[in-house]
Amino acid sequence: MLQLLLVDDEMSIVDTLASTIPWGNMGIGEVHKAYSALEAMNLLNIHSIDIVITDARMPGMDGLELARYVYTHWKNTKCLLLTAYADFDYALTAIQNNICDYILKPFDDQDLIDRVAVVIAMIRKEREEQSIVQRAMNAMREHMPRLRSELLQELLQGKRFSTEKLAEKMKLLEVPARIDEHVAMMLVRFKEQFSDYDSFELSLMEFAVSNMAEETFGEQYLVWTCRDVHGYLAILLTPKEPNADEKQLSVELLNQLTNQFQLNVLQYLKKNISVLTGHGGVFPGDLLKMYHNLLQLFRRRFGSEQDMALYIAGSGELTDISTLQSLYEPPVLLHLMEAGDWGTISQKLESIIGELELRWAESPEHIMEAFFVIYAAFSNLAHTNGKMLVDLIGSDYLPVKELLPCKTVKHLSDWVWSVFDKFKLQAQSETHSARLSVVKEAQKFILSNLSQDISVQSIAFRLGLHPSHLSRLYKLEMGENISDYITQLKLEKSIRLLKSSAKKVYEISIEVGYQNPHYFIKLFKKKYGTTPQEYRNHHG
Repeated sequence: MLQLLLVDDEMSIVDTLASTIPWGNMGIGEVHKAYSALEAMNLLNIHSIDIVITDARMPGMDGLELARYVYTHWKNTKCLLLTAYADFDYALTAIQNNICDYILKPFDDQDLIDRVAVVIAMIRKEREEQSIVQRAMNAMREHMPRLRSELLQELLQGKRFSTEKLAEKMKLLEVPARIDEHVAMMLVRFKEQFSDYDSFELSLMEFAVSNMAEETFGEQYLVWTCRDVHGYLAILLTPKEPNADEKQLSVELLNQLTNQFQLNVLQYLKKNISVLTGHGGVFPGDLLKMYHNLLQLFRRRFGSEQDMALYIAGSGELTDISTLQSLYEPPVLLHLMEAGDWGTISQKLESIIGELELRWAESPEHIMEAFFVIYAAFSNLAHTNGKMLVDLIGSDYLPVKELLPCKTVKHLSDWVWSVFDKFKLQAQSETHSARLSVVKEAQKFILSNLSQDISVQSIAFRLGLHPSHLSRLYKLEMGENISDYITQLKLEKSIRLLKSSAKKVYEISIEVGYQNPHYFIKLFKKKYGTTPQEYRNHHG
């Protein structure tokens, strides 16, 4: 139940409004009375007031000043102004002072009730929205560790974000890292084979080891962890001191803490782990390079050894990663083609070809690598649709046999866009056919039920579609609204009945699905410029 505060220097007005209006029926549980702005402020400090109805002109502080004070201290409290001034400038000033409505004196009780009802509805809507947002925020906080982990995993897979977007995500998720700061990175591998764990056990292990990492490194570093796609635990360490340079990522300190981390996991979790700490870099620009170097060093340095910690300090072991990044960064081409988003697929292909032209134009291996990945994605899409690639692309299949698209970036580009256009046209044709089938089903239903009160909702329900989706689809295919089509058919049927039968106008109205003859006559006249009876008289 809401609380209301009535404010007026005329006591009789306050007392009358408090006692004569059925506030309880409107959802207002308590009505407070004040005979000055000062008394109103005292009540506002004591009670949780939801609505203030105040007179405009009062001695001392007037209603506008009171409304300004209310908004400053209680932004969710709504104010209505009672005023005898019909002057527009005054009303505009009232609105600018965060007053949600004003009522001109003299007013009747029903006018006041109606205005207050609107404000109550506004309050309830705001509270419902706040409740939804609060529940969402609570859910997000509950899942914050997982969401932070997923963000780091996306970055390790090569997903790109603008600096602004990444900063926004990091702030929202309270990520323990800073953009453009020097960081260190390590990978952790368990001694046991990954096949020994199910997904739940791996999640528990990740959680336990991540907590151990925070306890071990947390005094000196911000710790951000995730489990990568290989099952390794990736740990990103950012010095707690802002603007630390690479030298401040002390080799000795990291080595000492890494060894202690390994011992802690063994002592408290009874697990043997391998820990590899690589070269530092700047986040996020160097993140992928650091990560891929660690993966490479893990393969090269650890081999079958599973329970030793190693710190890599020599710059000679840092290799330049020469992968075709746009080819593998998410979302990958295969998944985009499965989704059928041809605009995004086009952007992805442009990105791949653009990177080839910029960095790998003289590298036959990279061109061939891109070709086989793109070829595999096109083939998979064809096979998923129950077709053979050769049947879909025709003459473009011949160059594939001799690997002609692999000769140069231009050869690849020409082949890719030719095949892309054929797939896109095929998809658009299939989409058009599917849409046309829906349109025909809708029209068939309409023709069979012209005498009924047909609505877009009833047609959509019959076809198993959402009404807004059906409306958009029909407009795309037919160039007119489905409701206009229904009206046109009903009026055309009424024309036939007017010419061929002796039925009265109201009977024809009901027969074409309009229970209200006046509405039918209005529609008829709007369409044909004459009433149904006049039309019959003229054409009878």
